[in-house]
Amino acid sequence: MKKYLSILIAFVFIACSTNDKYSPDNYYTKDQQASILATIVTYIFIAPPYTAMKDRFLPAHRKFYTDPTLLATFHLKQYYVSSVGVNYFLVLRPGPKVGEIRAVGGHFKIHGNLEVYDFREIFVTPILPEKEAETKGAFLFDRMVKGDVNEYLKMKSYVQWPNAASYYDSTKYEWVLDPGKTR
Repeated sequence: MKKYLSILIAFVFIACSTNDKYSPDNYYTKDQQASILATIVTYIFIAPPYTAMKDRFLPAHRKFYTDPTLLATFHLKQYYVSSVGVNYFLVLRPGPKVGEIRAVGGHFKIHGNLEVYDFREIFVTPILPEKEAETKGAFLFDRMVKGDVNEYLKMKSYVQWPNAASYYDSTKYEWVLDPGKTR
């Protein structure tokens, strides 16, 4: 009986840890997660009022992105760090209207005191109900971590960006229209 109980407990432990393999808690404390989320929001959200998008990274604007009211509308749902130090993220973010949600997935690298570099968004879902955004985002996140997300980026019900007319500009850190594809 003890043997079966031990096997059952081991199975439950393995099952639970497998389901949590993308938990941000596996990598960072809650305070560190909040800091990383604020940094991700700096890349994926609007600039502060009266600020050009290119200037949103200035230290003077960090307060805007760390505001608890703003951060409460974003959720770091999944996170994974590869063996070569690539940090993958899945964030739920608000859409343009109250109740609208999008999932955003991408990756970056970290050095020093949680300083982010090589940031890139890989996908943004259409505006969806929260549960659907989370489910579709989680599927795309898993495919991104496994290195085979590209074939799924063409599914319009899952992905709004990239699309046939846009690409992610990794110097502006924004989705932009591809002039060669908008004619």
